[in-house]
Amino acid sequence: MARGRLTAWLVCLATTLPALLPRIALAAGGDLVLPDSGAGQIILHLDSAEARPPADKLAIFVGPSSQCCAGRSPVSGRYRVEGDAVIFEPRFPLLEGQLYSALIDGATLREFTIGSNGLPPPEVVAVYPSGPVLPENTLRFYIEFASPMQPHRSETFIALERADGTRDRAAFMTFKQELWNADRTRLTLLMDPGRIKRGVATNMDLGPALEAGKDYALVIDAGWPSAAGQDLPTGVRAPFRVGDPLRRRPDVGDWTVSAPHLGTRMPLVLRFDRPYDRVQLTQAISLRNAAGQGLPGKVTVQDNETAWQFVPDTPWADPEITVVVAAVLEDVAGNNFRDVLDHALGTRAREVDQVTLSVNLRD
Repeated sequence: MARGRLTAWLVCLATTLPALLPRIALAAGGDLVLPDSGAGQIILHLDSAEARPPADKLAIFVGPSSQCCAGRSPVSGRYRVEGDAVIFEPRFPLLEGQLYSALIDGATLREFTIGSNGLPPPEVVAVYPSGPVLPENTLRFYIEFASPMQPHRSETFIALERADGTRDRAAFMTFKQELWNADRTRLTLLMDPGRIKRGVATNMDLGPALEAGKDYALVIDAGWPSAAGQDLPTGVRAPFRVGDPLRRRPDVGDWTVSAPHLGTRMPLVLRFDRPYDRVQLTQAISLRNAAGQGLPGKVTVQDNETAWQFVPDTPWADPEITVVVAAVLEDVAGNNFRDVLDHALGTRAREVDQVTLSVNLRD
């Protein structure tokens, strides 16, 4: 009896679930059924089906319909036909919040997003480096958004603005593929190294992008569309003043340590002599106990990227802790523990993978 009820419930679920999935009605008849997650399949139902390859009936492209589809390759995946339905299974999961375009019968375009209903509206939540004074040779900026954004828009909506309001459109590197994190909520902007390094033709022709003693702002204009198609409602200005350049290799000997007490979960705090790369600070520093084992805990970056705090998951048990720093950790000017970005010709880099710092805990 129980097995019969279960079978009936499964049959009911199988018949009602497709009706609950998002559908796009087509003017020519039929509809497009979308999955509720990026790993699902896309189903095209047509009222009249012709004997043509499935890929001629349905092709999925990344981006809005205004950018589709000549000269572009569709999303890779497998097709099959069941009755009047063309079923497409993407080779890799579709990104939730990304805007896609479906090309139907080689003519009809329909835009859609996957799982975007629960995404927050677009908003700039942070800009790094966050300090009020940045070195003249600052290498990169990060912009963090509250929700996934549409790519290939940075040249339109981002600019380096001088104090007189003029905008430098040649300050940042341009790439065929912008530097987004996996879910496109963080964009990395690289200053053109030719505007940083001394004696380089670009620097000599256009001048440095940043000059010590002057005021600038990183500007993000309103209107940038999110992956779900919502425009950034307001623009953001991140002002800063430019200080002297950083052209000296980092040294942990210039750091100060606030050591915690044994048997507590007090934080261990590192204070730096300069601001470091915000993203790398969360990845490049770790702690080990006396046995060489890594310590689990929570890391936070503080004071405009000039301090690093670690709170252990369990009370401190060893009187001596080793701070391990990956040699590739960069300051905001791109200098790491191996080399200086703007180094003199013939300068040899240090052959080192990591540097360490011993910390004696307090009783």
